[in-house]
Amino acid sequence: MEKWEIKLKDTFGSAVVDKKIALQNKIGDLPRYVLEYLLGFFCQDGVSEENIKEMQDYIFQHRVLGKEKEKYKYELQMNFRKNLIDKYKVKINLTNNKQSYNTLEIPSLGENNASVLNAILKEHPRLLIDGIWGLAELTYDPEDKHITMTNFRPFQLSEIRIEEFIQGRHNFSAKEWINILISTIGLNYKAYNTREKMILVSRLIPMVEKNVFLMEFGYPGTGKTYAFEQISSYSRVISGSKISAAQLFINLSTKQEGLLCQYDVVLFDEIDKVQKSGIDEEVMSKLYQYLSSGKFDRGGIEKSSSCGIVMVGNLPKGELDKDLFLKEILNEEMLRDAFLDRLNGLIPGWEIKPIQNREKSLTNNWGFAADYFSEIMNRFRSISFDNLFYSKIRLIGASTRDEDAIRRLFNGYIKLLFPHGIITADETIEIMDMAISYRNAVLKQIYSIYGNKQYNREVTYETVR
Repeated sequence: MEKWEIKLKDTFGSAVVDKKIALQNKIGDLPRYVLEYLLGFFCQDGVSEENIKEMQDYIFQHRVLGKEKEKYKYELQMNFRKNLIDKYKVKINLTNNKQSYNTLEIPSLGENNASVLNAILKEHPRLLIDGIWGLAELTYDPEDKHITMTNFRPFQLSEIRIEEFIQGRHNFSAKEWINILISTIGLNYKAYNTREKMILVSRLIPMVEKNVFLMEFGYPGTGKTYAFEQISSYSRVISGSKISAAQLFINLSTKQEGLLCQYDVVLFDEIDKVQKSGIDEEVMSKLYQYLSSGKFDRGGIEKSSSCGIVMVGNLPKGELDKDLFLKEILNEEMLRDAFLDRLNGLIPGWEIKPIQNREKSLTNNWGFAADYFSEIMNRFRSISFDNLFYSKIRLIGASTRDEDAIRRLFNGYIKLLFPHGIITADETIEIMDMAISYRNAVLKQIYSIYGNKQYNREVTYETVR
């Protein structure tokens, strides 16, 4: 065990787990933040074969596979009461007079018309936002032929003290801390150099900083979507070509708020495939508005959100022109300079090697439990490091949009790497070099595509002493 792992366990206790064990015990479709919560619960006294088996039995006993859902419904019908692990979500009923209850969604059963006790909603309001994984007690009423959630145990930490996380950072060097983050993601820190680690960490910036808009293109198998699917319960991965305005913004028929109002980050996957299929025209027009102001309106309803947007895709085969490849990948609507200029940065995903050898590429170390780290990242979105940025950095040749982009990227790096706010001059330069290169990459792409002199510039900076 590394020295930093011992310190990590001593400093953060039950908030850390053996990530190798977690990766080895992937069960079904449970995301890693759920699995690691259960791992922490069943292995409080240490990891053993007996504890792992107990956890696996618990999951298999209460989780329903698609082909078994009718069997489960029959057992519920006969026994009137059963427990079920699922991601539950509730919609409030204000207008349907024929239905007096709020509707509970039970995805694994395909049920969208169950109900939930009000006491449970008061205790777990996140059921009303993006939904929660947990174990529910479901009760069946044979007379009304209706299912009700009568008890609920969420699979997430109930109490997070971000002050303790920030204080704990003091116990580690910058090198140790970035290794902890890489291990938390699930990767072997020994397989990556310092720059590659900084690129991997930058994928998390939209999770800690509000209204960040990034693109990343790289080779298949480099984990571009992994953290968004497995690490955070506050992020959502969607297909870039299949999203509608109703899903993303607001459904005018039901008045249901879209994904931008439900999550901290929405990731558009396989955006390279949109080149041929295209993207919904209304989605694009609303995105222009949203990426500029953090607001959108649809059907006369105006909403604001702090949700970040990340678009990822695979690179075309052949030699890569780093200054012009977006022209080969993106749909015509996304290639417009006004849209690209709204990009905060372009992550150089092509510098990350595909994961081929699991033994060498995946972590063998301890790291933060995914459910804990997910909550920590969410809480950092309410903390500002703007004062630190303006006290240390003076940008040269930057537009207002350049400044906003670089400031957000800088803040994101600080929250992830130096959450205690203590950073040396050399560390400041390292972060700024990354942040400013991401934004300059956007400017180079726009200029290479359009030749507009407005974008023929390179933003630089100087540190303030």
